[in-house]
Amino acid sequence: MVARGLTAPTRVAGDGPPETLGLHELELAFEQAAQTIAPSVVSIVSERAVEHSEIPAFLRPFGPADGTIRGLGSGVILDASGYILTNNHVVEGATVLRVRLYDDREFSAEVVGTDPKTDLAVIRVEASGLVPAVTATSEAVRVGQWVMAAGSPFGLTESVSAGIVSAVGRGGMGITDYGDFIQTDAAINQGNSGGPLIDLRGRVIGINTAIASQTGGSNGVGFAIPSDLAKVVLAQLIAFGSVERGWLGIVMGKLTPDLAKSFGHSGTDGVLVDDVDPAGPAAAADLRAGDIVTELDGKALRDMVALRNGVAQRRPGTKVKVTVVRAGAARTVDLELGALPGQRKTAAGRRPTGKAKPTPAVARSHGVQLAEPSDELRARGPVDVRRGAVVTAVAAQSVAVGAVAPGDVLVEVGDQPVKSAAQARKLLDKADLSLGIRVRIERGGLGHYVLLRRDP
Repeated sequence: MVARGLTAPTRVAGDGPPETLGLHELELAFEQAAQTIAPSVVSIVSERAVEHSEIPAFLRPFGPADGTIRGLGSGVILDASGYILTNNHVVEGATVLRVRLYDDREFSAEVVGTDPKTDLAVIRVEASGLVPAVTATSEAVRVGQWVMAAGSPFGLTESVSAGIVSAVGRGGMGITDYGDFIQTDAAINQGNSGGPLIDLRGRVIGINTAIASQTGGSNGVGFAIPSDLAKVVLAQLIAFGSVERGWLGIVMGKLTPDLAKSFGHSGTDGVLVDDVDPAGPAAAADLRAGDIVTELDGKALRDMVALRNGVAQRRPGTKVKVTVVRAGAARTVDLELGALPGQRKTAAGRRPTGKAKPTPAVARSHGVQLAEPSDELRARGPVDVRRGAVVTAVAAQSVAVGAVAPGDVLVEVGDQPVKSAAQARKLLDKADLSLGIRVRIERGGLGHYVLLRRDP
């Protein structure tokens, strides 16, 4: 039984404070959102030819008789001239692509460009009367906001599912290289991939891309690529057919509460600079290891995902302002992003150090066995690792387990450069491990900050 006058709150992206709607008004909002987006959602059928040898032997009796694998997905029209945004995995490897519109018209589609690193792709159809969707900034999306996922799950066209935004800024999921996902409990089943995630005004705030589920069904957690990221990729794919990403030239480190405190920095928002490529834009702007990057073009950075995506969404040659905190003081520098190198051995062009052959001089402290760098390491290492202490062993149950490993080169303890294994031992012995001590290591030619602390 529903009590008379019962109301339910809802928030629409970009509209400010939540509005209080009656249940009838809320129901109408869902209906109108579904009607608004429907003409802009398409169903995509792909075909990919496969060799018999590509199919595992035990599946060959059940494989496609004509050697063709067919897939289903969704997309959203974002331009009246026929450009459709979808997922890369929907069109990847397809030899035939067909698009079915809202009015049941079908057209062959061509791939304009793909970006596997974000799992986005743009295809195009030659058709008249197309209805492009309206997009809204994903920056305004909030946890708890009502949303709807539209698409063709299991090939069932004109389908929508409703839910709320469960989380925003989900990175490090392993779904794509550049992830900053909107998490939702709106059902995203097979075939929904590439379809739009919309707000209650029918505006696109994301592109449905994946679901984390133990069964593969909708009883899991769905993820959508934010519209702000999708629009940047869309524009580059239409203009260039591929995406070029900017490069800052730093090794990013997670700013944990302990590391932030060791640098005298309040809070954990920001990105710790673990290392700087001497040939990169950051080095030219005098960014240094130990700096904490807090803003990009005046926008606060919460973590590594925000900085990585922010730089990646800008093309090489873009001039940006980067705010860093060094020794408690903030400074803003101007720099021009470089081109993201295709392949690099290390961030500083160094050779990996590998496991060094230590000299007999050995020092032990807090379960870490240290030795002077060998002649072999000195001969092939850069100047900044010719001094230091090589970690040759780490005792089980010691404070260093998981933080350092044999083959690492200890180059700083606290703010002190390490000149020898004996000096490093003395510095570690003097440290109050109940409070923790920050150390800097070289691993594979790259610098990293870690904190050694004894559990209370």
